[in-house]
Amino acid sequence: MKLSKYLVAIDIGNTNVTIGLFQRGVNRPLQHAHFLTQKGITHDDWMVRYEVLRHRWKLKSGEKEDIVIASVVPEVNYEMGHLFEKYYGRFPRFLQSQDIPLGIHYDFPREIGIDRLVNVYAVAKEYPCRDAIVVDFGTATTIDILSEGKVYEGGVIIPGMMTSLRALTERASKLPHIDLSLPSTIVTKNTIDGIRSGVLYGHGAMIDELVRRIVAELHWEKPLVIATGGLAKVVKQASTLIEVVDTHLMLKGIYYLWMDHG
Repeated sequence: MKLSKYLVAIDIGNTNVTIGLFQRGVNRPLQHAHFLTQKGITHDDWMVRYEVLRHRWKLKSGEKEDIVIASVVPEVNYEMGHLFEKYYGRFPRFLQSQDIPLGIHYDFPREIGIDRLVNVYAVAKEYPCRDAIVVDFGTATTIDILSEGKVYEGGVIIPGMMTSLRALTERASKLPHIDLSLPSTIVTKNTIDGIRSGVLYGHGAMIDELVRRIVAELHWEKPLVIATGGLAKVVKQASTLIEVVDTHLMLKGIYYLWMDHG
């Protein structure tokens, strides 16, 4: 397949749809945008949004950028696919687990969220032959294991920080809306900072302990611990074992898969 000059990589997650623009040969997004995931949005709604992005990103009207999508929300897939088919005369490529050129040690590979595999593949490309633990702070917090840069070994799924916070505030009517910024101390003097401390320091401590146990269980020496997701930079401040934060990891994984199939 001959690659276009540009790739539009689309990550359809449970909370956000992230769209990134790549140029062939450049492994970081030139531009990116985020939208809330809304299952009722039609292909015409998406067309308007996409046209705004194309204009802002200065893509020429005759430019036929490639479209590759990784989605964990099947309800959005039809409208997104229909958008490109109706208005641009081509159907995007939706990634599947079998598209990821890694060994997969998992009971039911088709159950793995494609986002988890794409994240791990990005790490395999950027840190060849490394044992790695990939932490994604999304709707769920996922911990995924990459062995020697070649094999996906499974992982851990935990309710995400915002998911937990929403559950808490919905059940406790007196609690206000809380943005997650890290308090300067673990022990705090007010309710809002107490919740911030519990969610962020608690999540950081949980990740650190799970990493220690994973390393012991797998008899590893010193794996790379890399984090992604919207809150990854904040949680890194509350963790002692997260080494690298890459908020574009998912989009970069889509880019590498696009390049590999060119």
